[in-house]
Amino acid sequence: MSHVDITGFDLTIDEIVRVARQKVPVAVTAEAIERMKTARAIIDEAVARGDKVYGVTTSVGAKTGVPLAPERVGEFNRRLLLTHNVAHGPLASPEAVRAMMLVLLNTMASGRLGVRPLLAERLTEALNSDRRIEVHVWGSMGQSDMAPITDLALALYGDLDLQAGEALAMLNSSALALGIAALAMADLQRSLDFWSLIGALSMEGFAANPSIVSEAALRSRPFAGLERHGRRIRGYLDGSYLFVKGGPRHLQDPLSFRSLPLLHGTAADSLDFAWRQIETEFRSSQNNPIVSLEERSLVSVANFDTISLSMALDIARLAFAPVVTASAERVAKQVDSVWSGLTVGLIEEDGVGLPGFNGLAQFHKAITSEARLATAPVVQELASSSHSNGNLDRAGMATFAARKTIEVAGLCKSIAGVELMVAAQAVESRKATPLGAVTGKLFALLREAVPFAAAGDRVPHLDPLLRHVEARRGEIEALVGADD
Repeated sequence: MSHVDITGFDLTIDEIVRVARQKVPVAVTAEAIERMKTARAIIDEAVARGDKVYGVTTSVGAKTGVPLAPERVGEFNRRLLLTHNVAHGPLASPEAVRAMMLVLLNTMASGRLGVRPLLAERLTEALNSDRRIEVHVWGSMGQSDMAPITDLALALYGDLDLQAGEALAMLNSSALALGIAALAMADLQRSLDFWSLIGALSMEGFAANPSIVSEAALRSRPFAGLERHGRRIRGYLDGSYLFVKGGPRHLQDPLSFRSLPLLHGTAADSLDFAWRQIETEFRSSQNNPIVSLEERSLVSVANFDTISLSMALDIARLAFAPVVTASAERVAKQVDSVWSGLTVGLIEEDGVGLPGFNGLAQFHKAITSEARLATAPVVQELASSSHSNGNLDRAGMATFAARKTIEVAGLCKSIAGVELMVAAQAVESRKATPLGAVTGKLFALLREAVPFAAAGDRVPHLDPLLRHVEARRGEIEALVGADD
């Protein structure tokens, strides 16, 4: 597809990734533009009747109910954006800002915001021209991205006289949280899929027992994720020495190996749930009030409370706590001669007494600890009932949840990369052949960037491997899905 059509109701995580990272152009459909015009007419009619509508004909927050003078609506909108333009601290990445812009554009296209097509046109132009806009990530309590969204709104619409309700329509958006969430979910999914292939290579490095992915084992626990990842691991190992009598060293391996398909399967099921929740948010309104085209009315709601997004992201992150912990244990077991049966630190002694891959394992444990701490849930927040005269007495913390999730996703790339490097060193040290049909190809691909560390060699640095993995992304994704 040469571009992504924006309808307001069927945006996907994959489309956000394509627009945000690959810079695929977007186009708002003609039907969506007509819907926006109809929604705007409904607001204009309410204003003409003198209806009392929050943020449209009245002020907001602590001054809810204070009527707005019609001739000062433009001034109110401009000052409302400036009042909330207090976001601070780090800037969102360019791809996160593009994802944010796309989510906001999609919400506008639904018609529920009641903004003019002109606002959507400017967003579309900014996306398609790859306009860079600085958006700060600090300042959202998760009940919409009020502070960060003003960076975007003022950059795009600072010269416009916004009409009734248009400033509030943008302030109530959770576009930054949803945009970052989409990118994080895509990264977590990719890491988990790749990790099952890495885990299979670790099994060969450890000479682990493949009974855990037998048909009988998978049939005994009929979870969708377990079946998917268990069958994949078995396919990756097809033809491996592990399936030959005498291949596995133990009847029962440490649980970090033995539970590999269970852990990855459970994480997959959790990601599937979170993925569906987040894509449902793309079809949903986060605005207050909403424009109902069916009843031709404006309805007061609490749609800016994005607890569903925060909870979904919490579940996605928590699913990776056991995944990264087990990875750290598999690495620790492989570099420990007592467990692996190989040399200390997976490098032959050269008389100097260096620890070999034990140092890398310590680094691995450090970043794993960071990832585990970042998986803590945010929905346990305790908001103050004193804010805005007691109106805003809870907070969803959705943007914080999204930021933590993409942090975990970033750490996972390195955590998985270390395990891959250690697994390859263990495989070559063990001299056990043949490798599996797919794990053998992964091993060969890794050796293009990372050499075997012989006696006296330094332990390879992780960065070249990570760059190589990214450069060969297409080939790796083909290997990951080789058995599908």
